[in-house]
Amino acid sequence: MNGGVWKAGSLLCALLLVLLADPAAAWDPRSLLAPCHGDCGASIYGGWYVENSMGQVLVTAPEAPLTWNYQGDDHIIATAISRRTGRLWKFDVEPEIGIAQRYGRQSATELWGAFFFRYHFPWKAPLLMSVAFSTGINWANQITDVEQDRANDDKGSQVMHFFAPEFTFALPSRPNVELLLRFHHRSGVFGLVSDAFGGAQYGTVGVRVRF
Repeated sequence: MNGGVWKAGSLLCALLLVLLADPAAAWDPRSLLAPCHGDCGASIYGGWYVENSMGQVLVTAPEAPLTWNYQGDDHIIATAISRRTGRLWKFDVEPEIGIAQRYGRQSATELWGAFFFRYHFPWKAPLLMSVAFSTGINWANQITDVEQDRANDDKGSQVMHFFAPEFTFALPSRPNVELLLRFHHRSGVFGLVSDAFGGAQYGTVGVRVRF
């Protein structure tokens, strides 16, 4: 457990050093505490466990989310808050904290903190669209049988990497209300964060309101 926390902390520290060292990021931690002016977001989403590996659905055999192999008795409901705090090249930098509850086949509570990097597509009609990916730390209050079965060490880990690629869609007339499609995924990143290579992952849909 301590080794996993150390690796996770090292990963986040390395990311912070990159942001702080790159003037293009315009990173100012004080902006997290400033009043919101359309740069804050509150999200709620839910979905079903995805049996396909992340490598399959995103790289080796990409498919539309409707064709993924979902587990009907394994669900998640989640909520998160985020904020745009700067830019890194063409990407908005958005720290996020969140909490989720798995229920059905699995029962566990997740907490995470992550940086999202968001690219806004240049067109304005018929829909505003963005794509984002994250890096961060996800902690679960217990290790489920499903995660133990997916772990190379047959043990699993409470602390894992949080990688949650997503797409958003919004009407030009209501840019602050976004339809959210997120692949909620936690894993050991091939042993970088923990010895449990596999974790839990869900195909989800929800809404984000920016304020």
